[in-house]
Amino acid sequence: MRTFAVILGGGIGNRMESDIPKQFIPLAGKPVIMHTIENFRNFDPKLEIILVLPDAHIALWKDLCNEFAFGVEHQIVRGGKERFYSVKNALTHLPDDSIVLIHDGVRPLVSHQTIDRVQQRAIEKGNAIPYIDINESIRRISPKGNKSVKRDNIKIIQTPQGFRTSEIKEAYTARYRKSFTDDASVYEAHGHEIELVFGNFRNIKITRPVDLVIAESLID
Repeated sequence: MRTFAVILGGGIGNRMESDIPKQFIPLAGKPVIMHTIENFRNFDPKLEIILVLPDAHIALWKDLCNEFAFGVEHQIVRGGKERFYSVKNALTHLPDDSIVLIHDGVRPLVSHQTIDRVQQRAIEKGNAIPYIDINESIRRISPKGNKSVKRDNIKIIQTPQGFRTSEIKEAYTARYRKSFTDDASVYEAHGHEIELVFGNFRNIKITRPVDLVIAESLID
């Protein structure tokens, strides 16, 4: 069965305090998203990679590929105004009888073990969503105050999120809702049960300047 990796390269980097979109900010000598794409290619050279970018960033990306002599083969798909529409656009390019791994372009440090767990569970069960445990205490805030919440029952969700392509395509026929914060929420709203697999703690999402410092340290 063919497997596709859809790498989402949206975002403008407001929280990064940078004029450069966060996916293009240099990390250990090259743009963040290049590390992400190379990571998936190193996991499986036969993996078919689709990069989703805002229309306004495609020319910049091509310039960066020339500047850094980036040779990993990939297909570029234009994104939409929301993550939902970007994924939906990418899915139209995939055959139904395949597996798709949908990943945030600013998560360059996902482990190959996590990718493999997601891929294998998606083949077996139809979907797989990676998670990690919460180490800090958490509290729920309401108009009446705040209350401690048992953290054992709360998980942090990561990407890549894997699916049988035919099933996630069908889920994405739904109308957009603000509650669709990731692909699992779209899939679940279509009536599917979510399969969780363990992720990895290094699989951080680079959204703030401190995340870049951490990622640089982990790469070194």
